[in-house]
Amino acid sequence: MKIRWKTKKGKWLLAAAAFLLLWLLLPARKHRMEVIVERPDRRDLTELIPASGTIRPVVEVRITPDVSGEVVELFVREGDAVKAGDLLLKIRQDLYLSQVEQAGASLGSLRAQCARQRAEVRQARLNHERDRKLYELNAVSAAEYQASKTELEVAESGLRAAEFAIRSGEAQLKEARENLLKTTLYAPISGTVSRIGVEKGERVVGTSQMAGTELLRIADFSRMEVGVEVGESDIVRIESGDSVQVEVDAYPGRSFRGWVTQIANSAKNLDERFNQVTNFAVRIELLPDSVKFLPGMSAAVSIVTDERRNCLTLPVESLFTRNKETFVWTVGPGNTAEARKVVTGIQQRDRIEIRSGLSDEDLVVTGPPGTVTKALTEGQRLRVSERKSKTS
Repeated sequence: MKIRWKTKKGKWLLAAAAFLLLWLLLPARKHRMEVIVERPDRRDLTELIPASGTIRPVVEVRITPDVSGEVVELFVREGDAVKAGDLLLKIRQDLYLSQVEQAGASLGSLRAQCARQRAEVRQARLNHERDRKLYELNAVSAAEYQASKTELEVAESGLRAAEFAIRSGEAQLKEARENLLKTTLYAPISGTVSRIGVEKGERVVGTSQMAGTELLRIADFSRMEVGVEVGESDIVRIESGDSVQVEVDAYPGRSFRGWVTQIANSAKNLDERFNQVTNFAVRIELLPDSVKFLPGMSAAVSIVTDERRNCLTLPVESLFTRNKETFVWTVGPGNTAEARKVVTGIQQRDRIEIRSGLSDEDLVVTGPPGTVTKALTEGQRLRVSERKSKTS
């Protein structure tokens, strides 16, 4: 019985010793972290800023009347081509004809009054001149001489008032005539009638009263643009003249070209209640094309802000930051993790330019996901699996 116990105990001791020895003799690779590595590759990069918006004419004039009244004639329809100076519509003129007649009659009366006042001035001047000579001969009293002088001054003052009244009457007549002319509207530019907002017989309000009624619009469809909004973090990289790639929903599978023509100087807050989204309006003119662009078509644009040829690149997910500086994990001597500081450049989708800090032969850790930013530590031993990058 005693011999069996010793035998059993010896077996347990032997197994424990074997396990301890095996653990001590395990190859160091059992403690290595498995990572995916990639060598930087050279390719051409184009930095793009995406945005979306709608197509509209570069030039579109909204026509509103200067005077109020009823539309009595409408000479165009939507889609009509017009030239600058073509007759568009007429507003009823009865009221404005009456105002011209009234202003003309009033001016005539004022001129007649002014003529009578001039005659009174001439007579008062003759009387005063006669009394002056008699006063010098002591033939009239000083009171009579002073009375004639005062009479002349009053007559001259009345003449000045009459002349001012004439100028006021002339201005009123001029305004009445201009208002009469404004009842007939002509095309200010050549183009296409893109919208008509009134019908014959409808009353409209002139711009002298609030904003005025929008009668119609004339657009130049030979020049079209896309209006987009860009966030504040991207707007600083955009400049006038930047080239733009445009895709229009109405023409799937096709790509069009354009360029940035205007960048807003002030921001437009899309959510004013929370003031969280700050965008800037950007206008992009489309290069002429054989297809027809219509106002309101949806378009997606990619603004080209920078380009690099044959530059060293890495996947974006291989980078991490420390103290506002950018690093990558490289494979150092003995397959150990080594943090390397790099300077980056432009980015195109999932690839980013490496301007300094790496060479074409360095092995850089790119995965698995989460390894770069969380799992690795300096000097950690690695078991690497190299992945060949795909040149785009």
